[in-house]
Order: sequence, then structure tokens, then C-alpha cells
Amino acid sequence: MFDDRIEIVSPGGLPSGLSKEEYLLGQISILRNPILANLFYRLGLIEQFGMGIRRIISSYQGSVIQPKFKIFEN
Repeated sequence: MFDDRIEIVSPGGLPSGLSKEEYLLGQISILRNPILANLFYRLGLIEQFGMGIRRIISSYQGSVIQPKFKIFEN
């Protein structure tokens, strides 16, 4: 966390077969860890799978500052 922003880093790449466009548009949801996702769902920490990126983008709609997603080949 910084004074002017929050940075979230995931050292893993996108799941095999998922393009950057599909990821950013939330067209396809591929769980990296289904056991952990199911646990979070059952604890009420998430409402449904595959909504995170769409929710982030939606939350910034109309905002001057927009989230930045950097997706690299590897």
C-alpha cells in the first residue's frame, strides 16, 4: 500500500487458454484454486466466482483514475 495507490501483484500468468481480452472482459472464469475459492464462497467472502475484474472495472466507471492491468506473456 502506498499513500496514493494500492498495488496487487500476482506472480502467476493467466491460466492456459485464457487471453488478456477474455480476462479483462470477464468472459471466462478459470479458477486457479477451486478448493480455496469454494472455501471463500462458503464463508461468505465472495458472492460468486469470476466477478473480481468486472467488479473492479465497474467500480471505477466514471472515475478520473482508472485501474491499470499489466499482463505479460510469461
